[in-house]
Amino acid sequence: MSIRNDIGRKWSNVKQRTVDKPWNPLTHLSHQGRSTGWNLTLNALLVLQLFVVIFPIFWMVSTALRPTDMIYNVPQSLLPQIFSIENFVNTFEGTNFPTYFRNSMILSVGVVVVTTSMSTLAGYGLTRIDIPHKKTFARIILFGYMFPQILLAIPMFIFWSRIGLINSHLGLILAVTATALPFGIWLMWKFFQNVPISLEESAQMAGASPFRAFYEIALPMAKPGVIAVAIFSYATAWGAYTIPRIIMPTSENWPLTVGIHMFTIQKQTLWGEVMAASVMMVIPAFIFVFALQKYLLEGFEVGGQM
Repeated sequence: MSIRNDIGRKWSNVKQRTVDKPWNPLTHLSHQGRSTGWNLTLNALLVLQLFVVIFPIFWMVSTALRPTDMIYNVPQSLLPQIFSIENFVNTFEGTNFPTYFRNSMILSVGVVVVTTSMSTLAGYGLTRIDIPHKKTFARIILFGYMFPQILLAIPMFIFWSRIGLINSHLGLILAVTATALPFGIWLMWKFFQNVPISLEESAQMAGASPFRAFYEIALPMAKPGVIAVAIFSYATAWGAYTIPRIIMPTSENWPLTVGIHMFTIQKQTLWGEVMAASVMMVIPAFIFVFALQKYLLEGFEVGGQM
């Protein structure tokens, strides 16, 4: 009997709530309309942002493929009426583009190798070695990344001049590495904190050396961090301008970011050559990031299973 009374009271409460707050189709449509309006606004903003990002690249490629005498036509069409590789030929044959491109590749490869290696070792050391106040030390390292390059370039130039590294590829690699290393160390320190130390201890108990435990266990599990540091250091080196402009006084040692400014004749900018060089400058960066994206995603999957 008590069970029936309880069911009856619950049913009465449900009916009472239904009577007090009846379902209103207009209110439902109003909420649905607001949700649809918000989705449309968000999609419109995303399309606008995509346009802002894509259109300069599209216009760069479009201008590079136009004949030189059609670049300055007014009005301009979105697509060239005649496709031509004249600007690319002029860039290779009439400028120092091959030299600038080679210098950029040397700089980028050197910075990626040095920054990735040093960041990995330093991040692992900060995580595994018991250092007093190591959190404060790691934050101080990250604080060094906040200084603008123009503030660091002048002291670097003075110091590099005294030790004979001015106008050398090694000096430029070390200078650009100094700007990318603080963030790389901090990033690897964070990634190694997610690697269980018990796995390395188990490997060492099985007879593995500390280096082997690091190389075969900790390093593969921190793979997404290594890839992220490599991508970041490559972007820093490939787009560096201020430090190479100051550290490398001789134009034969300039990277593309500095050398492309030489595409001027009597205060007239060779826009066809500039756009062609910009297109060829984007291609290696795109290939590098696209190739490492696969390993980065695989590393995130491994990291998510830890």
